[in-house]
Amino acid sequence: MKYKELIDRLSEKTGHPKVKTREMLEDTVQVISEHLSQGKGVSVPDLGTFGTKVNTEKKVYNPHYEAFLMVPPKRTVEFNPSSKLKEEVKYLEQTDE
Repeated sequence: MKYKELIDRLSEKTGHPKVKTREMLEDTVQVISEHLSQGKGVSVPDLGTFGTKVNTEKKVYNPHYEAFLMVPPKRTVEFNPSSKLKEEVKYLEQTDE
């Protein structure tokens, strides 16, 4: 599903104009991004939990320079789906296409 399709579907379900729906979706993404950038998690019922994880510093080999380099630690985003979402995705009906 593309971004425009998501806005169209949300607009149909909520009855709000597409412009208002787009603004609400952008605000939601911004709030989630702000929390994640602060190292905080965000839990959405029936969807899952967004969180962050810090990868440790590691030593990697660079074949171009034929030397080992140290990659600094960095924070990455994790997503753990809810059990309800896992079940819904797991048992989707097959369609004949």
